[in-house]
Amino acid sequence: MPTTPVQKPWRYALTDLTGLLFAALWSMRGLAALGITPSHGLIITVSISLPLAWGFLRRDITHHDPEIVHDHKLARRTRRARVVLLVTAGVVLSAVHRPDLMLVAAGLVIGASYLPLGRAMHEPVHIYTGVGILFVTAASLFLNQPLHSVVAGLGTASACWVGALCRLMRSRLIGSREAEAPIRTIA
Repeated sequence: MPTTPVQKPWRYALTDLTGLLFAALWSMRGLAALGITPSHGLIITVSISLPLAWGFLRRDITHHDPEIVHDHKLARRTRRARVVLLVTAGVVLSAVHRPDLMLVAAGLVIGASYLPLGRAMHEPVHIYTGVGILFVTAASLFLNQPLHSVVAGLGTASACWVGALCRLMRSRLIGSREAEAPIRTIA
C-alpha cells in the first residue's frame, strides 16, 4: 500500500511565504512604475504582506493546520516545472535582449502554475488566483510602458494577495480547530 509523503509544517509555510515574496516583488515593480519612491513602496508592500505572512505562519506552524496536498506528484512536478520555466524564460529573454518581457513571462508561468496546484490541493482559490494572474498579465500586454508595468505588477500582486487572504479565510472557516470549538462570549 503506497503512502503519501508527509511534509513538515514549516515546508508549507515556506511555500506560502515564497508566494508572498513574489507578490511583494511584483508590487514593488508596479509601484516604482507609478513613480512611488522605493521607501514608500516598501512601506505599502510590507503593510499588506506582513499580516498575510503572519496568518500563514500561525496557520501552518502554530496551529498545524496547513492546506493539504492530495496529489503530491502533480504538486512536485508543477513546482519543478515552474522553476525550470522561470529560469529558461530569464535565459532566453536575456539572450534576445528583451528583459522588459520578464515580468510578463513570470506572470504567465506563475499564473499557469497555480492551476495544477489548485487541482493537486483540491483548492479552488488557487485556480481562481491563477486565472486572475493570467488575465492581468494578458491584459497588460496591450498597454504601453509605464502603464504596462503598473498593471502587470500591481495587478499580479493584488491577485496573489487576494488569493492568499481568501485561502487564509477559507482555512479559518473550514477544517480549523478553532472553527469547530464553540464560540466563547464574555458576559
